[in-house]
Amino acid sequence: MPRLRWRLLSTKLDRIKRRNTQTTSRDYKRDWRELPPELLFLISQKLADLRYVIRFRAVCKSWCSSVLLSDHPLQIPWLLECDDIFIEGTRFSEELHFYSLADASPETKTGSIPIKECHHSSNYQGTGNGYLLVMDDCDLSLLNPLTNNTISLPPVPSNCISLFPVFFSSSDLVLAGRIFLGCDHGNWSCGIYHPDKMEWKCIDSDCFNTCYLNGMLFTTFGFDCTNVFDVTSGKKLYEIPQPEDEGPNAWGCYLVESCGVILRLSLYNTRDVDTNIFSIYKLNFERVEGQPCWVKVNNIGDQILFLDVRNGISVKATDGFKKNSIYFITEDKHSRDHSLWRYDIATGIIEMLHCPFERFMWFIPKIC
Repeated sequence: MPRLRWRLLSTKLDRIKRRNTQTTSRDYKRDWRELPPELLFLISQKLADLRYVIRFRAVCKSWCSSVLLSDHPLQIPWLLECDDIFIEGTRFSEELHFYSLADASPETKTGSIPIKECHHSSNYQGTGNGYLLVMDDCDLSLLNPLTNNTISLPPVPSNCISLFPVFFSSSDLVLAGRIFLGCDHGNWSCGIYHPDKMEWKCIDSDCFNTCYLNGMLFTTFGFDCTNVFDVTSGKKLYEIPQPEDEGPNAWGCYLVESCGVILRLSLYNTRDVDTNIFSIYKLNFERVEGQPCWVKVNNIGDQILFLDVRNGISVKATDGFKKNSIYFITEDKHSRDHSLWRYDIATGIIEMLHCPFERFMWFIPKIC
């Protein structure tokens, strides 16, 4: 009797094992093309690097149709290798080298983009909205190196001696730059280009840090007041004093548009670099007097700010990136080499990050 029970038990175990094997085999052969579009869309929103999005869409037709490039959120920017981009512009050779912070594999963090032959010797003045600002003698254009799409710009005013670009809008092709006018007693002015007007407009304001929101251009030079202009008319709307507690030892100032809010960031060069590096202010338009003012904040929510020497980008945090933080670039005054840092707003802790390039700038990859 015990032998019979053992045989029955053994036979039952064999049947269970075969059943589990068949189930595993059926699961392994699941048709992944049948995943619901809603789930595919949610998965794609977690991809922080444009290369991942392209590979995701290339799996099959159903994945491609479920994830449109135009629906994808703003990408975590790449770092582009460059020369003295912040001083006199830079020239790229046949390839544009980039470094992706979103890539987990050290072997694939760096890559290259071939540049159109006609732009090899051009002078690159800045980046924004997926484009490089290209200056070839007196001709200006915007170049998307990923698509080779080129947008011709009208020439700057004939009395302009030099253009020192500081800004591209993240939402359209509004472009602002410092224009040195020879007839203006050697003063710098701010030049605005808007695609609706197809011309440059000079406004009576010097600028070094600039951002754009809802048809308004926000400019400041160093730690002066912030001027607000209407982009269409060039009329000054507001002159906003600097924050009252912005200390005299602050050595960097940035204006950034983040989720429909204008932020002003003051960078402090303290001896103890582990704490209290940034002060952050939000522009408040809701005062009864009608005059906007700066209000200090200690949190930017689920956003990450990416700052270079002049400009800033705000991007929603994705997997692998800590929200409520700032990635910023500093420049050595002597060698002009750049360093990459990450600042945790909640803790005030700053840490230096690796970048394989000596000089670099932020660039948001965009193919639509």
